[in-house]
Amino acid sequence: MSRLEAQPGIIVAQQTARGGHFYISGLRDPLAADPQALLSGTEVDPARVHSQWQFYQSLDPKFVLKRLMVSLTPPKSVRLSIVEDRIVAEGEAPDTWIDRARAAARQLSAGGPEFDISRVRDVSPEARAAEHWQTYVSRLEAQPGIIVAQQTARGGHFYISGLRDPQAADPQALLSGTGVDPARVHSQWQFYQSLDPKFVLKRLMASLAPPDSVRLSIIKDRIVAQGEAPAAWIDRARVAAQQLSADGLSLEISELRELTPPQLTHLREAIQAVDIFFDSGKAVPGPEQLPVLDKLANQLKELAKDARKAGVAAQFMLTGHSDETGRETAKLSISAARAETVRALLKKRGVDPELLLVRGAGTFEPAETENSRTGSSANRRVSVTVNFH
Repeated sequence: MSRLEAQPGIIVAQQTARGGHFYISGLRDPLAADPQALLSGTEVDPARVHSQWQFYQSLDPKFVLKRLMVSLTPPKSVRLSIVEDRIVAEGEAPDTWIDRARAAARQLSAGGPEFDISRVRDVSPEARAAEHWQTYVSRLEAQPGIIVAQQTARGGHFYISGLRDPQAADPQALLSGTGVDPARVHSQWQFYQSLDPKFVLKRLMASLAPPDSVRLSIIKDRIVAQGEAPAAWIDRARVAAQQLSADGLSLEISELRELTPPQLTHLREAIQAVDIFFDSGKAVPGPEQLPVLDKLANQLKELAKDARKAGVAAQFMLTGHSDETGRETAKLSISAARAETVRALLKKRGVDPELLLVRGAGTFEPAETENSRTGSSANRRVSVTVNFH
């Protein structure tokens, strides 16, 4: 009796003994052990045992698993097993088999073991195509410079749209190796300019065409220009930096040095060391400054000529200055007048006026602190700055 009651799939309902005979009845799952065979070794005479069993379906996971194996006949690519009183299906199967397994899972009686088919991968052609498509979409979404806005699948065809930077990878080329038929993919991309530093750098390389002496690189999401360049190129880079800053990007040009042709450096330094001095309240230099003007005019003409030979253009900024005497507006006015006078005198001496720019600095850029008559005299002047373009 104890052996029977311990058997899964057998439920003993009644058992009696009368006149040397034994009577037993209950429920038995067809997949359970044969009660008659269990008499072996018990020393009970099988002829004296009268059994009456009604068949039922046990919810023991082992029996449920056996019935599922028979009813579903899973393909070789699917394995059914018992995991913590749950029946788990793992592997690959066509969608038709998965649908049958899903229906069986719903039909299992309440209180029975859970039939988990979440680990079975659909390998039907449609499912494979959809899986391959999602692989392609994920590949696109991971690409810098590509923004997927919409993607759908209809009737075996795939539709996708979004934004793409012209510098980004070609979406059509990314189909390679995904298993998606390119003929079934319909794309609609609108061009935009990504703010990804890699793409910004490419556009700067194309628009600025930096000389060999300049290196543009990305450092912590900043684009940094390093090296030497002509002043004109640095000016263009400065404009580009201002435009990028409006988009929240940074082009740093602080590490750039102005590149001056070697043969021009000495003459440039000599010119920039020259000052034309003026008497207090005067906008015309005294006669003692005329030889200085003669020499300066010759130097400017020489430098302009040498610059053209070196492939650059020279330009000269004449800046007028004043001392602290008088009202501020008067000081600014006389400083500008002094620069205009020197420009006119240099033009008379043969310097191309197109190369001469003028500005008045007033007292804002003094040569010396005004604590003596000498200081005041040094601040009444016109200085020269040389720029190359």
